Amino acid sequence: MKKTNLLYIVHLFILCLLLPNGFAQQYTAQWHLPEGAKARLGRGKLNNVMFSPDGTRIAVSTAIGIWVYDVQTREAVSLFAGIQTGEKERFLPSKPPEALTFSADAVLIASAHGKRIYVWDTVTGAAFAQLDEHPDPITAIALSPDSTKLATAGEDWVVRLWDVGTGKYLNSLKGHPGAVNALAFSPDGKILASVGTTLRLWNADTGELLHADHKDLGSIDRLVFSPDGKILAGAGGWDRAVHLWDVSTRTLQKTPKGHTGEVKDIAFSSDNRTLVSVGSDAMRLWDVGTGTELKSLPTLQDQIPQPVPPILKLEALNQAYLPSRRDHVYSARFSEDATQLISVSRDGSLHLWDVETGLYRASFALGAHSDSVGVLAFSEAGKYLASDDGFEERIRVWNAENATQHAVLTPGQEGVLNPLSELTVSSGIKKVAGRELDGTILVWDAETAEHLSSIPTDRMMRYWRLVLSPDGKFLAGRDIIARNKIELWQTEPGAHLFTLEDHVSPVTAYAFSPNSELFVSGAQESTTVLWEVKTGKRLAYLMGYTKKPIGAFAFSADGNTLASASGNKILLWDVNTREQRNNFEAVEGIAALAFSPDGRTLASSGADGLIQVWNLVPTPRVQTTFSGHRGSIHVLMFSPNGKTLASGSGDGTILLWNIER
Repeated sequence: MKKTNLLYIVHLFILCLLLPNGFAQQYTAQWHLPEGAKARLGRGKLNNVMFSPDGTRIAVSTAIGIWVYDVQTREAVSLFAGIQTGEKERFLPSKPPEALTFSADAVLIASAHGKRIYVWDTVTGAAFAQLDEHPDPITAIALSPDSTKLATAGEDWVVRLWDVGTGKYLNSLKGHPGAVNALAFSPDGKILASVGTTLRLWNADTGELLHADHKDLGSIDRLVFSPDGKILAGAGGWDRAVHLWDVSTRTLQKTPKGHTGEVKDIAFSSDNRTLVSVGSDAMRLWDVGTGTELKSLPTLQDQIPQPVPPILKLEALNQAYLPSRRDHVYSARFSEDATQLISVSRDGSLHLWDVETGLYRASFALGAHSDSVGVLAFSEAGKYLASDDGFEERIRVWNAENATQHAVLTPGQEGVLNPLSELTVSSGIKKVAGRELDGTILVWDAETAEHLSSIPTDRMMRYWRLVLSPDGKFLAGRDIIARNKIELWQTEPGAHLFTLEDHVSPVTAYAFSPNSELFVSGAQESTTVLWEVKTGKRLAYLMGYTKKPIGAFAFSADGNTLASASGNKILLWDVNTREQRNNFEAVEGIAALAFSPDGRTLASSGADGLIQVWNLVPTPRVQTTFSGHRGSIHVLMFSPNGKTLASGSGDGTILLWNIER
């Protein structure tokens, strides 16, 4: 297929599926900000997603907390990040909760973190209750329909009941021969179902055992009652089947089979007639009465039809969106009238389906969730900030002045948006480069959307951290197999220039000088090499490190000073004389460095996510410190006026920090 000469900036012209407006984005960008930060860009790395029973809300567990979205408007209604204790907030763990559940009316959510359970209000984001007395790590939780009881299961195979209002322990339900993976209350709240390898039905008020099914069910981990309470469905076991029980007779009625992959979610339609099961292979619609399969819908997003987007320029001020094509559908719910099916993927994209025809109707975004942020670039005026997505298929462009998403740059082929990896962007948001599945590196002009060049590489190779030079004329990347070598290409015309191979251990950091004439690389054995870009010639070894790997480099804006980091040590070098000017100690595990535009300030970040801002004149001293990311910081960048410091993290967010001048 002929390569297009265009860089698609995706925008869905579907009035009813518009993204959240700029005001809503700006408002949520201020929620739970750490001290010193003025905005957050992005909603955090997704861990898992869950619909409310009525399909009106979606809970999205991320590295920074749990977001709740309104399905109809796609706007965030609350963020639960932790518990306020005095003047400080105790944040949730960055890893996903062991269990997560909605109340029947979608007003409350219960989330389990180790042995601790939070029950909180989805409207205000405030904690409604906190249970700290669970004896074992929690494996499953469920809220009763009236939200007065909470059922939990732990690693000790015991089901426990709690009073939500008081946090009081009520009862222990024993008898399971193994781990309990899922819990569910009947719609009237009278029956509690629990399942692992076997099924139990309990009187939710007295704790009396009503029924025990001793058949090995293959470790089911999804359980749901039909809206009328007559049918209980379970799925997720090793047999990849759906199990349907008649609640009144306590008998297994049907076991629909057809999935070839793991079943992740199940849900009934409001009329009790249809069940959807979401598997890693497909979404399947089942007739509840007969157990027969009605339709099969794709769950891998590269099989879901995507709109061919119109071509827009960066300055068009459109909020753009295209779902990641590498992710699977995670969960699904029927609309209230059972005519539509809404599915959600782990990248935060929603898809709308017609139940009768099985036809795909549309896709739309659920916030701006990125897997990780490792690339940042301000526009020359500082109004816009570009970042990679972590899903490796797009560059997000943010309005740094009002903290809203401005556009999404999605390179692709004409009429087809193919996934690219290792996307990167140059200084000033001038050029974008990425690598196709066949190994070809494509380079675009980000302002005109013109395809500039194609650089062939071995499709079997992958490159760690592609980096464009500031002028956009050169591109560098380290081979992930021959990790001590760096490949250097020119972008116009696209061609391989040199292989830089002077390191004896894996290369761990590299950077171009501001004028793009020099290139510096550092390795695991702590050596640093300075190269001339136009010739590929080694200019100098810079010595003076401990035996720890090189973690980061940064050039001053005038190119005269190079900062390098190894372990907790920062060294300042005179680029012209190759001599060391100064050295000082910071936090351990420095992974990112950045100079302010005037070269008088240096920012560094360590493995613990702490940012230190150093005043370098007359001697290095800490000016201020920032903390608030829920993951390691991969990149730091000052705005052109030096008043803002941007930090990109493995938690999937960018924080904008105020820098006092």
